[in-house]
Amino acid sequence: MSAGQKSWIVRILAGGLAGAGLAGAGYRPLFIGGFSAPPLCGALIQSCGIPGAVAVTLALFFAFGAAVGVATLPFEGEGRSVLLRSGLHFLVTAGLLGAILRVCLGVAWRYLPGWLALLGAIYLVVWLGRWVGWYAEVRQLRSALGLEAGPSPLRWRESLPYLPVLLLVNAVLPAVLALLDAPDVPVLRALLIPCLLLPLGGFFPALSLGKRQGVCLLYPAASLLIFLPASLWVYGGQRIPLFWGIALACPLAGNLVGAAWRRRKERRRPQWNGCC
Repeated sequence: MSAGQKSWIVRILAGGLAGAGLAGAGYRPLFIGGFSAPPLCGALIQSCGIPGAVAVTLALFFAFGAAVGVATLPFEGEGRSVLLRSGLHFLVTAGLLGAILRVCLGVAWRYLPGWLALLGAIYLVVWLGRWVGWYAEVRQLRSALGLEAGPSPLRWRESLPYLPVLLLVNAVLPAVLALLDAPDVPVLRALLIPCLLLPLGGFFPALSLGKRQGVCLLYPAASLLIFLPASLWVYGGQRIPLFWGIALACPLAGNLVGAAWRRRKERRRPQWNGCC
């Protein structure tokens, strides 16, 4: 068995078990006679009974977790194969997510396009990151060949290709989540946006930028400027300085870490001293 096959198997098992564990934790009251957790879809229980409904739910969550576990592998490599493999992975993941929402949780059909659009937006972020990385590498190669000048003032031009990622993470996705969120219990706006979307979506693109271009302080500043008006719309005009701080601090931290990694790598690079 090759190393690549082992990596697939390990990720599938780890992601699948994590997904099944998440489902089991959410529906644990079913095993102790209570129903305080979100109930399974009534139609599924009527069709399969409680044991069958639990088995179907665990199987779908296992498959979905396995798909998430190998999510980074289809994006490895270069060229058209990356787009084809990642596109196939998106279709499989979207199908599993739709099955979980509809079959296990009984979500109405009219809400499924919104959730699948949110999943597609996540893939779009990754695709944009891949394109930005490729674009940055091409620019670095041209600069090494003497075909381009040095970095722009404050590296604004180097930060510009990452602007679509900022718009997507700091404006488009919060708006989509706000539309999907429940008005009485705004879990997506209160937890998902400040605890996952802003930290991860701000840190990792900035980390990539720092690795390729060094310190680019305009990037975290642009992150805050984009999120400010979006947050006022998402949160109904409420000013939440903590969320603004997250939108600024996470990209800043990611960029500084990436720049530090870049400097360390450059120090380790062997220098040619002219001797044969």
